[in-house]
Amino acid sequence: MSTDTPEPVQSAPAPAAAEPAPAKGKSIGRKILIYVVGLLVAGGVVYGIQYFTSDAAQAKAGDCAAVSGTTSKPDFKTVDCGAAEANYTIGKVLSSTTESCGGTYDEYVETARRGPDSKLCLVPKLVEGTCYDSSKTDSMGMTAVDCGKPEAIKIVKLINGVDDKSQCADSSAVTFPEPKLTICIGPGVEA
Repeated sequence: MSTDTPEPVQSAPAPAAAEPAPAKGKSIGRKILIYVVGLLVAGGVVYGIQYFTSDAAQAKAGDCAAVSGTTSKPDFKTVDCGAAEANYTIGKVLSSTTESCGGTYDEYVETARRGPDSKLCLVPKLVEGTCYDSSKTDSMGMTAVDCGKPEAIKIVKLINGVDDKSQCADSSAVTFPEPKLTICIGPGVEA
């Protein structure tokens, strides 16, 4: 009898231990960080575009502007001071919309949804010898009118570089400290 002994069966080698999967917390945290940084960059780009395309945000004292519309909804654009449409000179640029221009300045406030808010103190750009409508309206700027109209006021004298009402001895005066300007005003038609 032959006894054959079966050959021992070799067992397959044990599978190598699998490498641990990266922790999910790290990859989620990294994705959130990339998302937040992306939002910040996009917000900065939008803010920059609105800042650099806003005439009011770029305006400086001494610049001229064409402001139309009403006091509650004005339309502002900077223009060359020699342009026919220039009806204001920017007297002051305030750092906050809550600051007051004070005095007799007209004010322009631009509140942006995105980007900087702007507040400008405006000096009317008037012409000596011209008559303007003095009736109270909510429109921006002063409108030149015929001096014979009852509501007309005449710009008797413009004195640049001076903020002194006493310079207008025979007429009413309006003064501005920045830029220094005295405006002597009289009635459109002498009574």
